[in-house]
Amino acid sequence: MNIMKEVYAEHTIDLPVSLPFKGVIFDMDGTLIESTEGDYLAWKRLFADYQKPLSYEDYFPLLGAKSAVVVQSRLLLNEEETKVALAKKLRYFTEIISSNGIQPVPFAVKLLEQLGQYDLKIALATSSRREKMKMVLKLTGLLPYFKVIVTGEEVSKSKPSPDIFLTAAEKLELQPDQCLVIEDAVNGVKAAKNAGMKCIAITTTHSAEMLHQADLIIHTYEALNFEKLCIMVTAKKA
Repeated sequence: MNIMKEVYAEHTIDLPVSLPFKGVIFDMDGTLIESTEGDYLAWKRLFADYQKPLSYEDYFPLLGAKSAVVVQSRLLLNEEETKVALAKKLRYFTEIISSNGIQPVPFAVKLLEQLGQYDLKIALATSSRREKMKMVLKLTGLLPYFKVIVTGEEVSKSKPSPDIFLTAAEKLELQPDQCLVIEDAVNGVKAAKNAGMKCIAITTTHSAEMLHQADLIIHTYEALNFEKLCIMVTAKKA
């Protein structure tokens, strides 16, 4: 049972709050971090190294996929070549964000701080590699908010497979239906639903129409009330 403070004039009243979820699992790129443009430019540069074009439209379906899977399926590289390509891609990404900077999605920090007022376990489940994840979370100051972090290297299948979210739930010591996922990508939403979890989608990278499988679609984190979000999410029948 959580206790929240509600202020009426000069009086502060403790109100018990019972939430339908015990954990919240966030995606990273596009959901918490404005990294999609930098990630695309790094992939585009890597593809050019192998004489392959990559339009932004072709990049979209790659969101949520493991980097190794992208390299092996799109560039047709073997295991050793994949390691070299992934190192180059990380170097390109690092150069891009060093030049352009990198920021959290607007009001994402406020949402994370709001969640900290509740007895909730917070996890990050990102298809990004651990080295990239640590770098961007440290640069944006978001690393301390997460009890559990799962990266693409820890699961065998990419989103829309549910593996990464199920692994996060297991590490949180929670059942799938006790977890709420927040995502920005189509494959991420599908992965959450395949995991048997409720999902909120934010339209930072995809349109609401593309994210229609989510239980709730939002356009910004500004002025969100988490308790009301929970009511709206659980009101939608599976």
